[in-house]
Amino acid sequence: MWDTPWEQPRSPGLRAAVHQTYSSPVQAFSHRVSSRGDDPTTGRPPPPPPPPYSGDPSIRRALRRRRAPIRCCEFFLEESAMSTAIKAFLNSPVGPKTTHFWGPVANWGFVLAGLVDMNKPPEMVSGNMTAAMCVYSGLFMRFAWMVQPRNYLLLACHASNESVQLYQLSRWARAQGYLEKKGPDAQQ
Repeated sequence: MWDTPWEQPRSPGLRAAVHQTYSSPVQAFSHRVSSRGDDPTTGRPPPPPPPPYSGDPSIRRALRRRRAPIRCCEFFLEESAMSTAIKAFLNSPVGPKTTHFWGPVANWGFVLAGLVDMNKPPEMVSGNMTAAMCVYSGLFMRFAWMVQPRNYLLLACHASNESVQLYQLSRWARAQGYLEKKGPDAQQ
């Protein structure tokens, strides 16, 4: 009966009542908008009906009183600067709703592990792994600086890890004999 989707009426109950076809989807849409009761010039729905007891003055006063702010607790109802700052942080591009926040938080584990390893003897430190961690942190410090928006939390995390791992690498190198001080007779 209808060749195109915009020729079909809105509901099956209107099939018998609506016999006109539309030449374009725009005409079909404008028919649907006007059949819903929306304003055809703006496309907006009509304003909502007034509340059921709006005519009675005593009920209107009671509703006004109920909506009035509570004066004794107004301090708690106003939005403070701290809550605005917290909301701004939560919704920021590097806030806790993104991986720009949780990645650096997880990477602080490397820093903590390096700090714990400082109590171990230098013979237990792996030179290859510590060097790899130094290169890794150096690369990701550059990434944290270059990415938009700049991720200062990731930068701080990898700068801390870089310093811890360089200290561990120096302990390992001293234990292996690479950083021994050479005396004057060793130069000859």
